[in-house]
Amino acid sequence: MAEGTDTTASQSQEGAEGAKPEGQDVDWKAKYEDMRGHMREWQSRAESNKAAADELAQLKESQLSETEKLTRRAEKAEKALSDLKAANEIAGWKTAASEKYGVPVSLINGSTEDEIDANAEALKKWHDPEPQGGLPLSGTGEMPSGKLPDSAAADFERAAKKLGF
Repeated sequence: MAEGTDTTASQSQEGAEGAKPEGQDVDWKAKYEDMRGHMREWQSRAESNKAAADELAQLKESQLSETEKLTRRAEKAEKALSDLKAANEIAGWKTAASEKYGVPVSLINGSTEDEIDANAEALKKWHDPEPQGGLPLSGTGEMPSGKLPDSAAADFERAAKKLGF
């Protein structure tokens, strides 16, 4: 009896050692290659369907009457014309705002006259800020009061006169 128990125990140990968890015996490379094959198959189907769809579109186009063809062409031309008119109108608004506020047209954004005008005004305020009490404006050397500050040479000359030189 002890012998039968030993054999069963040794067989169960071998079974436990020989058995691998399910995740380890999966051949991932084979699965990857299998999926690539499926992908290529579907890709070729899609390409053939695209070709068939293009051929069908050409067939339908050829079956259209001359009136329908001309109607479609006229609709495309009308859309292009309205797009050009809108772009021209916007360019005119930008030019007017540029002249009014003195900012470059290329910096002005907006698609309506109000948006363009507000943008140009904001650019003007940003570029030429309102003077703030007592500080000279940057780059001009002018005081906000409109008087120019005394130059360093004039200051030196006054100081020299006071000291008697």
